[in-house]
Amino acid sequence: MVRVLIITICVVCDLWLLHQIWIAEKNLRSTSEKLLWSAMTILFHVITVAIYIFLDTTDNSNNQNNSDENKTIYL
Repeated sequence: MVRVLIITICVVCDLWLLHQIWIAEKNLRSTSEKLLWSAMTILFHVITVAIYIFLDTTDNSNNQNNSDENKTIYL
């Protein structure tokens, strides 16, 4: 549930930034500057998602290892 909320917030923020770049400030920036800012927005989003996935995967593997400590193994 928390993952879905975090991803939704990230997507909404990215869409808001792209809206600000292309629609709200159309007279203030050139097209090349808009493309640069759009590329930076998408790049930082991809970096953030990669870090989130890496940390989430690392946390899950630690939780699985810790949950096996309390189990009794019968041979």
